[in-house]
Amino acid sequence: MIPDSISCVKLDGQIWNTAIDERNTLIYLDVRGQQDQSIHVIEFDLISLKVTSKTFDLAWWTQLIEVVDGNLYFVEYRDQNDPTNKKYFKLSWDDGNREGIEELPNLKKELKHPHIYEHGGSYHKTVADFLSMELPLSCEYLEWDDKIIISYYLRSGNGFDRFILLLQDGKKVWKVKQDEQMKGFSSGSFFVFQEQLIFIKDRNEVCVFPG
Repeated sequence: MIPDSISCVKLDGQIWNTAIDERNTLIYLDVRGQQDQSIHVIEFDLISLKVTSKTFDLAWWTQLIEVVDGNLYFVEYRDQNDPTNKKYFKLSWDDGNREGIEELPNLKKELKHPHIYEHGGSYHKTVADFLSMELPLSCEYLEWDDKIIISYYLRSGNGFDRFILLLQDGKKVWKVKQDEQMKGFSSGSFFVFQEQLIFIKDRNEVCVFPG
């Protein structure tokens, strides 16, 4: 169950990657349809929660990396067996104009990302003891104002379920099962931007919690 305090928007397809336009409080999402090999780029407004979808002529082995002033930056892997064989390009969200570039922009972001506590380390043990759980994989931890966010995994059948927990003043506010039957640890389970906690649930749902 998703608490009423969290706003969620479900998308048609799987979210492969995200990029955030901090100036305009927009998230751009690379959304794929596995069966029909479709690729959509979604513009998600963090204030209004409005969703705008567009399709561009993109190869399957293309990845959205960054966005700056309405330009989306991609890397295209030309040989899936050789990750060094790649090229970069930028794509205008407004008119789809495409231009090859030599390198990606290097921006200083205001996003707050969690710390990764490696499995078996002292910080990981502290979190496990605090939760009174055996945590089989690494976890992610972030202190946000008077709140603490923890992303952790529990064994489930042949895989792992991932949970995200929000605490305020040391007390549980909510816990959400973020993903099911994962094969292992995956970093980047959430981030905080302009007093909003943002995470992807089940690879197809954008969730926003206001701080």
